[in-house]
Amino acid sequence: MQAIEFVSKAHDGVVDLPREHQGWNGKNVRVILLEALNEAVKRTPHFKAATIATRGYRFNRDAANER
Repeated sequence: MQAIEFVSKAHDGVVDLPREHQGWNGKNVRVILLEALNEAVKRTPHFKAATIATRGYRFNRDAANER
């Protein structure tokens, strides 16, 4: 099953397909409707940058490969 995601505005019981997805016209589709968040709200990243102090660290490839 192929899936695409886009934001559209429903009107009169119709959801318009964006131009780039017009190839889906006439296909049988499964529709799941989710209310979109306010588009002005930016998604926050799940991870923040981390720093690791590596001074003095010795990498032992043989020991790592044993694991």
